[in-house]
Amino acid sequence: MPTLFQSLQNQDLGQLHIIAEQWGLVLQAPDVRQSRRELSRMLLQKKALIREVIEGFPVEVQSALSDLVGQSGQIAWTRFAQQYGEVREIGPGRRDREKPYLDPVSVTERLWYTGLIARAFLETPTGPQEFAFIPQDLIPLLPDFLRAGAAQMPLSRPATPAERAYTFPADDQILDHATTLLAALRMGLPAAELSAASSGWKIDIPALTALLYTGGLLNEKGLPKAEAVRAFLEARRADALNQLAAAWLESTTYDDLQLIPYLVMEGEWLENPFELRRVALELIRQLDYGTWWSLPALLQTVKTYQPNFLRPHGDYDSWYLKDSRTDEYLRGFEYWDQVEGAYLHHLITGPLHWLGMVDLAAAQQDAPVTVFRFSAWAQALLAGQPPAIRWKEDASPALNSLGEILVPRLAPRAARYLIARFCEWGPVKAERYTYTITPASLTDARRQGLRVKHLLSLLQRYAEVELPPNATQALTRWEEQGTQIRFQREVVLRVNHPDVLAALMASPAKRFLGLQLGPTAITVNPGALKNVRATLIQLGYLSEVSFEPDE
Repeated sequence: MPTLFQSLQNQDLGQLHIIAEQWGLVLQAPDVRQSRRELSRMLLQKKALIREVIEGFPVEVQSALSDLVGQSGQIAWTRFAQQYGEVREIGPGRRDREKPYLDPVSVTERLWYTGLIARAFLETPTGPQEFAFIPQDLIPLLPDFLRAGAAQMPLSRPATPAERAYTFPADDQILDHATTLLAALRMGLPAAELSAASSGWKIDIPALTALLYTGGLLNEKGLPKAEAVRAFLEARRADALNQLAAAWLESTTYDDLQLIPYLVMEGEWLENPFELRRVALELIRQLDYGTWWSLPALLQTVKTYQPNFLRPHGDYDSWYLKDSRTDEYLRGFEYWDQVEGAYLHHLITGPLHWLGMVDLAAAQQDAPVTVFRFSAWAQALLAGQPPAIRWKEDASPALNSLGEILVPRLAPRAARYLIARFCEWGPVKAERYTYTITPASLTDARRQGLRVKHLLSLLQRYAEVELPPNATQALTRWEEQGTQIRFQREVVLRVNHPDVLAALMASPAKRFLGLQLGPTAITVNPGALKNVRATLIQLGYLSEVSFEPDE
């Protein structure tokens, strides 16, 4: 970053005298170059004067300086000017006549005429960009309260009781959803069935899939890793939750910004998801853990005083983000709410809540969440430690005489994972998963290398009562003999006299007929109804259909 002398390179003699005047200094040098050196030397020797003048600035001017200091001394000029105002474009002659520095129209203009900020193109990873900056050798001379200014600003306000009337405590249900998703991926469950199974989840399938991948439970093809999944499902709930939370906190692949549903990233994405998350969490963790906080107040305060937490240099033009709802590109500080604001909101109401670290609340049951606090588990999980989860996975699955298996939410996850792979899935009611054993589901299980004996052994291991004999007998028979009884839909042709059926059997339509059910009834092969009716007309018979045909 340029020094004070370098920042004065493009200033004319009149501007140098104006800056000196703002500090009560008098320049004696005869020309521009020597005046720059003289002004730079004098000002850098006046630390006490700098502090005295800055302490006399209005709060909004001090806030602008504090903002710059908090962003390593530089902010993109467009963003700084949007927040703190522009500097009027005035030539030297008009400037000297009208003396705008005596009545500045903006915070930016006031700082400009003191020389505390300058304007220049600086190098960034995406190329040169114009910045507002504090000269490098001036920063150490600034009063300490500017450095502490942002930290001392309360990030939010405590929520009122009315704002937190309906609470949504953090929980560990993500472990149950993870078990369901792992089983679905292992089975190759169709998307429609998986969508139905995940109805009502707080976390969506793409986010949970990304979390399982970053947690080492899925391979590059998105399929479960057998040994890693087994260890995860057999772990205590506290350890399993900590495994997922730690994976998210340290992940360089789980991209929170990209998982905001309406954000679309274009071009080469160079940002490190871990670094963005780390910075945002450092910001949020400044809040007291035991207090309910207003989420809108947090977003507004950060936008006002620490808006560049994701983009330290205030570069709001290099990220190619698009809003899929409007097909609009989100470039520039005016889209802060849709990017930075949405990122913070998503982090709090999404991963931090899903992973048990944040409780949420709203003014009404169906109203948007506007309040949050760190949960009782937050401190442990954020430190990479398992939380104090009181409940255990000691409930028992139950097979009934109808071939249904009811699995309580707190049954061992490893048991449910295996049961799910043997069955067709039903609804979840009263925290119980419903599974039904069918020949088709058993055939699918066999393709996965599973056998009925594995299912029976599992159920006998966990059952609190003896398994229904009829259900175990049916499973054993299927394993030995396959499907013995089959229901199927057939088209049946009935005639009023055996001679009619005999005539049809003697016609070319015979090849379209199936099993004879008696002297006046016979089945019709699938898709052949039109052919048979056409032949009957040729034989001199009209026919009627008593159902809505598919063809």
